[in-house]
Amino acid sequence: MSKKKEKVLEQTIHVTYSYTRRVPLVEKRCPQCGRSFVGVKQKKYCSRACQAKADYEHHAEQYRKARMEKYHAEKKAAAGKQ
Repeated sequence: MSKKKEKVLEQTIHVTYSYTRRVPLVEKRCPQCGRSFVGVKQKKYCSRACQAKADYEHHAEQYRKARMEKYHAEKKAAAGKQ
């Protein structure tokens, strides 16, 4: 009795697509820094940095609270180890 090994053939097909997306660009002003920029209609800020600053300003109280809770928890854990 001999067992036959089955050969599995794998074939990979690579297909490339090329297309042009036509999205109208609009001149806008960044509400965070006031700089003028060109972007799509939905874009609100000129850069990721301005977007992050605006997000932090909108949720600053929550971020501070979470950071303080983490600080106190770490301080309590460090005091317990001594």
